[in-house]
Formats: sequence, structure tokens, C-alpha cells
Amino acid sequence: MNLIIDIIRILTALAAPVLAIVLSALTLLKTCKIKGSAPEERQACLRCGESRQGAEGQFHYTESIGNARERAAEKQLTPKDTPILGSETHFVCDRCAQRFIWLEILQIFLMVLPYPLYRYMVVPLASGNGIFVNFLVETLLVVLSLAGTTAAFDLYRAARRSGSPLTEARDRVAINQRKKTLGKKFSYYTRLGTTQLHK
Repeated sequence: MNLIIDIIRILTALAAPVLAIVLSALTLLKTCKIKGSAPEERQACLRCGESRQGAEGQFHYTESIGNARERAAEKQLTPKDTPILGSETHFVCDRCAQRFIWLEILQIFLMVLPYPLYRYMVVPLASGNGIFVNFLVETLLVVLSLAGTTAAFDLYRAARRSGSPLTEARDRVAINQRKKTLGKKFSYYTRLGTTQLHK
């Protein structure tokens, strides 16, 4: 049993953070030198309002499908049809798209780095002072580490699968900006996310 716990700790405190960092670095390499086209006359970025190089961000929205708990409560064996109610396209500059990537990677680092720091710095110092190591804290950090690694994989996959490495980032920026106006009554999908929808 202790061997299994040690393996889980090694995977989540070392392997998962290293994988997340590698995937984040590969994502940056794919996206940092991407250049969009010059904006058309009077075309400005949806987020910053500047006329810089960029491309269009596009998204679709459907009737809200609810959160995971609500969907589980319905006990559906097959997903309901979710027809697209509307689509929008907005110009998003390269700087705002790349800023989105950097913020995502920063968030990933904040998720995966606390566990190795806790496990290999805090725990040795705390055990030497007779302080009890909290199992619940460690469990939360394990979950965060795995979630951060999953997010890093999704970010890297989106950069590889999209038409351009910044396509998904542009779509996400457009969603984040327009959601402020359209509200939370809809579920939003990027171009990659529409594969599960029925048009």
C-alpha cells in the first residue's frame, strides 16, 4: 500500500509538473512567432480596441446545458441535441491572443508547482519541527497537479489541432469578451468545441 502511495506521489509531484511544463513550453514555441494579417480599415481588436496584426476569433453558442451536477441529476444515457442558436466572428489581435496563452500557462504553473514545493520543501521542514502533515491538503494539491497537467495537454492539443496555433486562443478571447454582454444563459463553444454539437 505504501508503495502505491509513493508511486502516486512521484507521478503527481514530479512527473505531472514536468510534463505540464514541457507541454507549456512546446505550446509557447508553437504560438510565440505566429503572425496574423494586417487588420482591414477601421478593424480593431475586440479586446483591446487596437488595430494590430491578428485574425478572426469565432465561436458558437447554444442553450445552456447546465453544470455537470445538473446534467448528472438528469441521468441521461445519451446527450440531448444542442442546436447552435448563434455564431459570432470578431477580430482579435496577435497580442491579445498570445496574452491569453501566457495567462493560461501562468495558471497551469500555479496549479502544478505547489505540490512539489509542498512535498519536497514544506513537508521535510515541517516533519523536523514536529508539525503534522495534513492529508487533506496533500489530496487537494494532487488534484490541482493533475488538473494543471490536463489543462497543459488541452492547451497544447488546441495549438496543434487548430488551423493556426492561435485559433483556439482567439476564439477563447472572443468568448470571454462577448460573454460579458451575452451573459451566462448560453453555453459557448470554440471552433474545436463544435464537434459535439448538432448544427
